[in-house]
Amino acid sequence: MKSTILSCLALLVALASCQNAPQPTSATKPPLLAYFKPVQAADTLHLELPAQGETDTPADTIPAQVFFSSLDTAWLRDIEHVATPGEAVVHAQGRFPLAKGYDGCIVEVRQHWFKHWSLLVYDQQRHAFTDRQTVAEWYGGEGGQVLTGSWLFDYDANGGKDLVRREIEHSMRMDEQGEPIESNVERGSLMLFKDGKFTPSTAIDSATVAHRFPIKSAW
Repeated sequence: MKSTILSCLALLVALASCQNAPQPTSATKPPLLAYFKPVQAADTLHLELPAQGETDTPADTIPAQVFFSSLDTAWLRDIEHVATPGEAVVHAQGRFPLAKGYDGCIVEVRQHWFKHWSLLVYDQQRHAFTDRQTVAEWYGGEGGQVLTGSWLFDYDANGGKDLVRREIEHSMRMDEQGEPIESNVERGSLMLFKDGKFTPSTAIDSATVAHRFPIKSAW
């Protein structure tokens, strides 16, 4: 009898401990999200890296371990030229409404003199990042450099922000006489936001995008 009473008391203590312990949830916000402070966003966002001599926007530092462990490995492969663990410095530039049920988070990655901004898409219902897109960048070497800038606005008038991305690829080579030949190749693309991702669109061609959406050039 005494043994039975002790067993019942032990069971009650165990149940009480389970009730007081934190219960796991099916959807937990990723630690990376906490570093992005909400910012007020205009209907149109123009995203470019500060030009030489301009003041950088203040931002919170994200521990590299948090950043590299929070993102899809395929996304990291896409930006490995500026995002090497142990060398990159990561900053959170802000979080803003992107579409109904989705937020946009701008993250800055710096490595040596390379600078990169990614737009991360956060699904409020799934509590997960669903997409990554390069929105601003400056990288390269002596033989060539690439400059990227972007616009976020509701291109198709469906209530969410779409992405127009611009690139200028600068290169320098020598002709047969040893004279330098400089060239700039400009490109532009439109991506529409749908179901948590940006999808390439042919609604506007590259040349038209390049003409309508100029970005600052370093050359």
